[in-house]
Amino acid sequence: MFIKDLSFRVEFSSHAEKYFCKEFLKKYKPKQWVETRKTIVETLGRSFTFQQTALIDNLKFSQEDVIGIFKLDFRVAGTNESPKLSGNRAIFSLSNKTGRIEILLVYGKIHCPKKQSETQWILEQVKGAFPEYKRYC
Repeated sequence: MFIKDLSFRVEFSSHAEKYFCKEFLKKYKPKQWVETRKTIVETLGRSFTFQQTALIDNLKFSQEDVIGIFKLDFRVAGTNESPKLSGNRAIFSLSNKTGRIEILLVYGKIHCPKKQSETQWILEQVKGAFPEYKRYC
């Protein structure tokens, strides 16, 4: 178990807002995206509860720094797809020391190149946009 039983403070990074959230807002009705964001924040705030489910995957975790990079599967509110099948993902960093979660990327599988694994693409995106997490990738 990597995630401690804490109530985490969840924030969207400016990178996620600028490059990804705007696209979801355009693709779906504003009300759907607002409800989806709220659900993502509530779910991640209770990450400990969800870590043993198929919704959260551990990509990288540093025991030394007690920080990790994780993936959350989610569905957009008002759609009938399951979180896994929807292809929508949120990548987040989690610090057990500070009790803080930062949402780094929010994307659909269509963003990932076909010639590369999803995990490779995620780690490259995180390395490129978040120098502070480069050592965890």
